[in-house]
Amino acid sequence: MRPSTVRWQILGLMLLLSMITYLDRVNISIAARHITDAYHLTDVQMGKIFSAFILAYGVFQVPGGWLGDLLGPRKVLTFAVIWWSAFTALTAYAADLLRPAGVPIVVSLCLVRFCLGMGEAAAWPSFNRTIANWMAMKERAFATSVPLAGGGAGAAITPPFIAWLMLTYGWRESFLISGVLGVAASALWYLLTRDTPEQHRRVNRAELAIIHARAAEPQDARVAAHLSPAGARRTPWRRLLTDKNVLLLFSSAMTCGYMVYIYMTWFFTYLVEQRGLSEMKSSYYTIGPFIAMAVLTPLGGIASDIVSRETSLRSGRRLIAMGGMFAAGMALIVGARVERIGFAIVWLSFGAGAIYFALASHWATTIDVSEKYAGTVSGLMNLGGNVGGILSPILTPILARKLGWVPALEIAAIIIIAGGMLWLVINPERKLASS
Repeated sequence: MRPSTVRWQILGLMLLLSMITYLDRVNISIAARHITDAYHLTDVQMGKIFSAFILAYGVFQVPGGWLGDLLGPRKVLTFAVIWWSAFTALTAYAADLLRPAGVPIVVSLCLVRFCLGMGEAAAWPSFNRTIANWMAMKERAFATSVPLAGGGAGAAITPPFIAWLMLTYGWRESFLISGVLGVAASALWYLLTRDTPEQHRRVNRAELAIIHARAAEPQDARVAAHLSPAGARRTPWRRLLTDKNVLLLFSSAMTCGYMVYIYMTWFFTYLVEQRGLSEMKSSYYTIGPFIAMAVLTPLGGIASDIVSRETSLRSGRRLIAMGGMFAAGMALIVGARVERIGFAIVWLSFGAGAIYFALASHWATTIDVSEKYAGTVSGLMNLGGNVGGILSPILTPILARKLGWVPALEIAAIIIIAGGMLWLVINPERKLASS
């Protein structure tokens, strides 16, 4: 029997949703100058608005992952996308709607971005839960890299797309259109996906055999553990919160998140104010890091799977994660010091891509160590990434103002290199269930 290919179609839908998540989180960085001019805000106030999203996105990672384990990613993701799309659209008018009630402008914008972050927090842990259910063990790193690459692709498309929308219709309308696109994507996800391959009528036995080949648990046990709410209620929280691998993944992801969110929040402003480029030209140069993410992320996933098969799971995940994080730090240092803008963009873009080259191994490792609780564990790890992300938008403009942009970027490089060293003690072969 020729295997069906439904799991790859599910992966394609995750690619689409991941692009939408980055469209809705990056659009505000492109519209930042229009928002600060419209409401007379400072860069520090704008940094707080950026961080409001990241705070919620980080705090709700674990609840989002736990709900994905408990209720299944189909329902959780559908609701989450509709939720965050609504608050994306409300970003355009939140300050004006709440002003009559006496709510300060910064507070209203922080509130709406906080709510947007709540919704998006469920995305990546639910993607990981879906991958744990749908993808074969030998496909995991590549599968986890696809939504990450979609994030890079979405972020690459966002700057020129939002800049064009702002110039054509206005900055408020750019948020409304982004929200509508999200609602449409949520409908596709609900109609075309199921929580497990056994529930999907177009999955045949040959594809099921591939999905469950060399699984960590017998097929029936894996499905029962996912479908049983009682199993999810017995989540071993103490073990999860004290496990060595989980804590180290949290810390390593935190260093990646610090550097990533420089690109997500202040990179466009850095090009305009430090490099002296126009807004439209900066929007095109801003694409570079996200194109690098889209290209290098699946390469990191493929490399992690191949090296893990040829050597060992521990060596494969470690080599790719450490190599990517070291390369990211060094590229950021070089890119910050290069004077010619073309060379600078190449190095800075490579640095961003190298982070995501490494992150494919991070996400695959959360499934390796705990397939049954993949959503929850990945939520804990991504919480670490967003702790770094909360600090980065606030500290970066402060450091740039006091020390200059070059030292501010070099500090981020040192942080991620230190995070790469943690992989010397992370062990994907040590399963959470046996700890």
